[in-house]
Amino acid sequence: MSEARPALLDAARVRTLVTDGALGTRLIALGLDLKTDDPALWNLSRPDDVQAIHALDLAAGADAVLTNTFGANRVWLDRFHRGGDAPALNRRAVALARAAEGPDRYVIGSIGPTATADRDLDAVLEQADALAESGVDALVFETCRGRQASRMAAVAPGRPPLIASFGALDESLGDEVRRLEDLGVAAVGINCTFGLASALEQMQELRRLTALPLWIKPAAALPGAPAVTPEAFAAAVPQWRALGARFVGGCCGSTEAHVAALRAACYAFST
Repeated sequence: MSEARPALLDAARVRTLVTDGALGTRLIALGLDLKTDDPALWNLSRPDDVQAIHALDLAAGADAVLTNTFGANRVWLDRFHRGGDAPALNRRAVALARAAEGPDRYVIGSIGPTATADRDLDAVLEQADALAESGVDALVFETCRGRQASRMAAVAPGRPPLIASFGALDESLGDEVRRLEDLGVAAVGINCTFGLASALEQMQELRRLTALPLWIKPAAALPGAPAVTPEAFAAAVPQWRALGARFVGGCCGSTEAHVAALRAACYAFST
């Protein structure tokens, strides 16, 4: 990390930060078969492809990229008898992202909800430890439902800043957000929601419940539905910012073209 670079949250207070596009769907386009393989395993088997995607997003203007570690915990990876490789896969993922980033960019450790049962939380702690020890600027718990986010946040106190991102909102959202606030989570938001109107409604609901900075990474593609264009993502930025979004990016189906459009839209604002 450059000594002159502000901490991630300090930078987000000054301006809206652009995060990356989708990793998984771009890896699938390169040949990943989810029936026999996992995106995180590519950190060791095809690292050049992972790093190349990070480089595309950074070249398009991303301020931060997420590590290729959504399912990189031993419980999830045991499907392929690779659970013991989880710490190494997380460390390698951070190294790949750092190798692609510039001195003024950030790396956020991604943790998905694939090990959120109470019996599996040691796997979450192991993953959080590996990412934190590798020097990520924050951890994001992605695509959470119900109490998944607070279960994960509760096992990772005193680490880099924590961000909780919901894949869907339910009737327990208010209680969950309050738990996350009590746990010291730095930002909350949504990801993977398809349809910018739905994403906006969910952001409005989160804003009603909390004053925390907001995070948004909507999906750009859904099987059988027209893709959401980069231009549509960019046009949504003023509404997102008006609600307090300090981190904007894309989820499934989004590419470096969406990142570039978001970057251009955010340049229209000074803060």
